[in-house]
Amino acid sequence: MNDKKMLTAKEVGLRIKERRNELKISMPELGRRVGVNKSTIQRYETDGVNPTRSMIINGLAEALLTTPEWLTGLSEDKEYSVPTICENELTEHIKKYLDTVTSTVNGDGHQQLLTTFLGKLIDLYTILTCHFADAMTEIDRIAEDEGLKQSIMRYAIEVGAIEERVYRKEMEVPIEDMKRFLDGILHIYDEGRTKVSMGDLFGIVAEAEARLSEKENSVAP
Repeated sequence: MNDKKMLTAKEVGLRIKERRNELKISMPELGRRVGVNKSTIQRYETDGVNPTRSMIINGLAEALLTTPEWLTGLSEDKEYSVPTICENELTEHIKKYLDTVTSTVNGDGHQQLLTTFLGKLIDLYTILTCHFADAMTEIDRIAEDEGLKQSIMRYAIEVGAIEERVYRKEMEVPIEDMKRFLDGILHIYDEGRTKVSMGDLFGIVAEAEARLSEKENSVAP
């Protein structure tokens, strides 16, 4: 049983500051992450935050890569476990998938086919994740580059428009791969020119993996 008591508002403020400094995050950056201005972050750290204000606490915890429990003193486990959150959600989805397949689809062969499709979709999604990470890194660079922002403004181009193009450019191919794969599943038993083989589907994944490998090798130091 957890008999720890919540910290006072002032003590919560000290923990916010402690964690922000550990992560080397500026007040404006923390404010950007939680959707407030620098002065609000300064007030949080100086005057404190009521530990029962869960919306504020949860937002700060996520931005500071820690837990609401640590911020409020209910736990000394400071580190925010991204895998735990991701794995919990993915485990829930996979459990639902397995329950559905085993209870509604008759025959090991049919279940194996669906599982094979899922495995290849996960491979494609993994590739998409790498492209998404690259897109977000570039968008963050643009957002933080004051010189670039000023240059863009001189040409009356909004930063948001540039960021959208960066995202679209990076994500277009992996999204198209996913669409081709799903379309292939639709047509795998079609008669005629739209018919797709399992080899064709696996080829889409192999091509995507090869492109990602080539991309990563081209930017390696």
